[in-house]
Amino acid sequence: MLKNMNKQTLLLTCAGIAVMSLIASNIITNKQFDVPLIGWAITCGSICVPLSYVVDDILAEVFGFKTARRVIYLGFAMNAVAVLYFQFAIIIPGTETFQNQTAFETVLGCTWRTTLASFVAYILGSLANAKIMDMLHAKHGECGLFARCIASTVVGEFLDMAIFAVIAFAGVLPVEVIGQMIVTNTCAKIAVEALLYPVVTKNVIGWAKRLPDA
Repeated sequence: MLKNMNKQTLLLTCAGIAVMSLIASNIITNKQFDVPLIGWAITCGSICVPLSYVVDDILAEVFGFKTARRVIYLGFAMNAVAVLYFQFAIIIPGTETFQNQTAFETVLGCTWRTTLASFVAYILGSLANAKIMDMLHAKHGECGLFARCIASTVVGEFLDMAIFAVIAFAGVLPVEVIGQMIVTNTCAKIAVEALLYPVVTKNVIGWAKRLPDA
């Protein structure tokens, strides 16, 4: 498959991965786990972060902001459809043999506040990330890819986490806890971006740019 890959095929692949990662992240994010050695508790949605970052960087760097924006809008729309499907499935009465309704609702259910927080944070954070990448690319050309990746992550992930935490938890959690949540998660995601860059992101983007257009 990779031998026959071109930019058009890569774009379709990246769009599929981006949408899949967003929906999967939203489903598994309710579970948290402790990170060994550093003692941080992060959501299982973070499992999707490495793959999502590489795909987001490819979209913005190789295909530009307008294309990245279309994929972001697609992800937003498909996530909304998935949420509607989940709620419809919860409402439909199960058969007499179905004994897992409570667990089903726990995993796939949502509250209007966290759903709103997730949707607003995703769209604004993702658009900011792609826009920063595109602006810096237009200004500096092919130079400074690492700086573009890190700068876009700093802005995009800070916005994403800050918007989500404030909408979802303002008035529920203490201000200092919300602030700690924002800083901790943003720093963790910046660290992931920095670790991925020399091994994965740099090489994958370089490969993607060399692909034929069609």
